[in-house]
Amino acid sequence: MKKFGFLMLLSVLFLAACDKDDKEPALPGEVKDVKFEDVRSYTDWKYFSFSKGEFVTVTDHQNDLTWDIAFHRGDVRLNGGASGKGKGEAINTQQTNWNAVTEAPASGYIKDQVGKITTAFTGDGITEEDQPFSQTVTTWLTVDTSNPPPKYTVHNWIYVVKAADGNYVKLWLYDNKDEKNTAGYVSFRYQYNAGGSTRFN
Repeated sequence: MKKFGFLMLLSVLFLAACDKDDKEPALPGEVKDVKFEDVRSYTDWKYFSFSKGEFVTVTDHQNDLTWDIAFHRGDVRLNGGASGKGKGEAINTQQTNWNAVTEAPASGYIKDQVGKITTAFTGDGITEEDQPFSQTVTTWLTVDTSNPPPKYTVHNWIYVVKAADGNYVKLWLYDNKDEKNTAGYVSFRYQYNAGGSTRFN
């Protein structure tokens, strides 16, 4: 009888320990940087996967879930809303200090919508097309073409975006030029929470 009671006690303690482990909060992901990616093309987008940590080949962005974010010069696209069938959406935290953003906001996210983007810039002027993109994250860069040469302003906003799988990502796009100061590139820092955590480092 005593042996049975002892075994029962061990079972209860084991289940309690398992339950505690199940309730442990998910840990934030690793902070990574991508530098000097060439996105100068006026016609093509470059697609990036937060989970893979690399750029991926995409032929049908509307139905492909392997990508999370895409770049077209200063334009940014997320895999959600009008741009894809993923769960992508974004919020501008209005912070410019990376370390100040420690938690994903519970609400206020905006999905991609169709708007005007520049698809050609020649001596004949600017050609625009209606395409889906994140009008929230595209605020990272302002381009003033009123007087040549163009003037670029990087605003250093910290965004929280949702990847195609719905996991939270802290995002900072901090440069639109390469090592030689040539415009049309993108450098960014991100923290992808693969475990579903809402917390950031």
